[in-house]
Amino acid sequence: MISLTALFCIFAIHWVADFVLQTHEQAMNKSSSNIALVGHTFSYSMVWFAAGAVYAICNIETYQHWHVSLFFLITFASHTVTDWFTSRWCKRYFSVGNYHNGFVVVGLDQMLHYAQLILCYIWLK
Repeated sequence: MISLTALFCIFAIHWVADFVLQTHEQAMNKSSSNIALVGHTFSYSMVWFAAGAVYAICNIETYQHWHVSLFFLITFASHTVTDWFTSRWCKRYFSVGNYHNGFVVVGLDQMLHYAQLILCYIWLK
């Protein structure tokens, strides 16, 4: 089971890492440039690594420190794969002015990210 506090932290950290810290260049180019995509997903995953390190330090008696690295690797890989597909899919819709379906894909992208984060947190807890 996952606590409401953990869920809120996952939502907040994800928002900061995926939206606040994503540069304009990354957002505009990740659908066509793997360099922009990996730049975004690496910095996103580093935020999770830092958050995991803080969590591990605060729970030093009960937390396995190697979980921080595993969470980073899983998050980096899954976020990169998810964004590779969804950013290209969104671009098709947005480029022709089909904003409704473009945002449907953005919503799916976010749902997939939250599912990965929550499942990985539960699995490693």
